[in-house]
Amino acid sequence: MFHNIDLKSLSELELDVYNYIISHPKQVQQLTIRQLASEAHVSTTTISRFCQKMNLSGFSELKYVIRDELHAEQHVYPSYDISTPLTDFFTKVSRDEFDQKIDQCVKMIQQAKLVVFVGIGSSGSLGDYGARFLANAGAFALSIKDPFQPSLRNDTDLSETLFIVLSVSGMTKEIIMRSGEYKQNGAKIVAITNHEHSPITTLADLTISYYMPERNAGDHVNMTTQVPVVYLLETMANRFAES
Repeated sequence: MFHNIDLKSLSELELDVYNYIISHPKQVQQLTIRQLASEAHVSTTTISRFCQKMNLSGFSELKYVIRDELHAEQHVYPSYDISTPLTDFFTKVSRDEFDQKIDQCVKMIQQAKLVVFVGIGSSGSLGDYGARFLANAGAFALSIKDPFQPSLRNDTDLSETLFIVLSVSGMTKEIIMRSGEYKQNGAKIVAITNHEHSPITTLADLTISYYMPERNAGDHVNMTTQVPVVYLLETMANRFAES
């Protein structure tokens, strides 16, 4: 979307604007600057600063750039190419703030007696992988793919259990309900999701977001790339093994 951009020059809030735009370019064309500020959870001043760093005169020119880019992509790139968003992701993970979040998660794993990965569908399969990979690193790790298990007893002590919740949208009702139960029973929760501002993040002690453009292929069929999730799971496990 934006060529030759130095993501490290953007502040965290400006990066929120950038990630929202590349994830919702068509919607942004229909928004006012105030509406975009509301959707990206930033101020209009932040959007104006973002435009300046993109060498744009203002929000109106930003919308023209997005329109022209979408038009060009329709003619030049008819097939889906994940290389650009993945390049953006791996640029983002080189930032100190992102690295600190991974280290914080590793510390939480070290402090837990049990680590449980939770997810549904593709996220559930990744939870299996994450649990096995972390177990290979020496942790006691399991996974839960069935969110319809009976509710926990109120006196269940989860104070030494860490739940790593995987959810692309961060809005899956069953996952949110279960996470709430875990939290009420003393568990720590790490949310790995595509959306930093979602219901699951309000329950989490730590949120790690990867900001990939979402792709859906019908009802309940999500084709959003999960390469960033695999990277995060393996990075956390390797750092745990080295600790």
